[in-house]
Amino acid sequence: MSVSIFKTGNKSDFAEKSKRMARKGTLGAFMLTVVYGFFTSFFTSDVLYLTMAFSLPGICVVFYGLTFSKLKNELIYKLLSYFLIVSCWMMLFIAYNIDFQREYIIVMMTIFILIFQVVPTPKKLITFGSFVFVALVISLLSSNESFKFIGLITFLFLFSFALSYIVTLQRRDLIRSVNSNSSIMKSLINNTKDAILLVDFFSKEVIDANERTSKVFDILNSEEFINTNYYTLFADEQYVNKNRVEIKQQINEHGFFNDEILFKTPKGNPFWGHLFLSPFNAEKNNYYILQIRNIDVKKKFDEKIASTYEQYRFILDNLEEFIYLVKYSPEGAASFEYVSPFIERIFGIKKHEFVTPEAQNKIQKLYHPDDIPDMKAKKVTLFNTKKRISLKYRVKPLGKDDYIWIEETVVPKLDDDNNIIEVVGILREIKS
Repeated sequence: MSVSIFKTGNKSDFAEKSKRMARKGTLGAFMLTVVYGFFTSFFTSDVLYLTMAFSLPGICVVFYGLTFSKLKNELIYKLLSYFLIVSCWMMLFIAYNIDFQREYIIVMMTIFILIFQVVPTPKKLITFGSFVFVALVISLLSSNESFKFIGLITFLFLFSFALSYIVTLQRRDLIRSVNSNSSIMKSLINNTKDAILLVDFFSKEVIDANERTSKVFDILNSEEFINTNYYTLFADEQYVNKNRVEIKQQINEHGFFNDEILFKTPKGNPFWGHLFLSPFNAEKNNYYILQIRNIDVKKKFDEKIASTYEQYRFILDNLEEFIYLVKYSPEGAASFEYVSPFIERIFGIKKHEFVTPEAQNKIQKLYHPDDIPDMKAKKVTLFNTKKRISLKYRVKPLGKDDYIWIEETVVPKLDDDNNIIEVVGILREIKS
């Protein structure tokens, strides 16, 4: 099964429906013209008239075949309009030559009224009505019929035309409204940078894909994916089965599932993509909508950042200095973002212990009592001036009997409002 919801132009879902409607209309016209042909044979045995009457079903067959061609809908409907006009002229010609027999006129007017109902647009209806009306009036005035009969037939034609015109106007406005909303949706879907695929809920087959899908998956036409299982989009085709529990959990909690996943093109080339998957139902059918964005560049950039971070972290971890990074929240709360392993050489504690409140209380007791007032003053200076400070003090590492001298440099980082948001501290032992 496939649909053309995301397609535009002659491949759109509306265009396909229009062709299907044209086929049904042609089949209806075929049956009607066959009945008309046999009915005409009751009133005349003239070979010319019968040939004209029975040629109409054959033309209907030709039009039925055209609906399967690649001709644009506009051209098909234009040819159909010409066919309807010529057909009505033929019926009027036969009516004139059989002296407008009453039973024949009833059938002919019924056919006219039916045609009024199937002409698709007000413009085409006016064109059709004008050509047929002129021919009708000329044939009636050229006959020996009474003005009373001519007036009755003319009134019936115009009254039926007026009613049909009102209905056609309403139908046109409705179609325009639907097409406008549909065009906006299709424009949004086809102009996004993401591949968007519609998947049948039960068969797991792709039934439609937007134009961007071809670029994201490096294919010539997005229709290549139609009727294929969407599992084949993943580099690991068992991804859905392996992560089914997590997928269901996210859908139950949020209504959708999203993740960064490794996909593959039909050529087998892998790429990273961000998947947004959401189930929904429409017209009593269940579907998945898949939105896939290529994040290969972002992923490579993230990997480069991670690699660079690890390189710098390796350097910092192996320096003969204790380095720490503290971040301050808008409320002023401090949290350690980084602590180098060299802390153990200075304070005698592990780096993961340094960030705990208990360790902070222990460290306060390691400072030399005579140096604490100066250290507090320097801290006040840091937050007042918001400039780099340096200080020297003594520390007795845990488990040691002697104090060691430390030189500490603290550098603040400010935001646009001149508030401290981070400080970097560098401590080194002063050796005699």
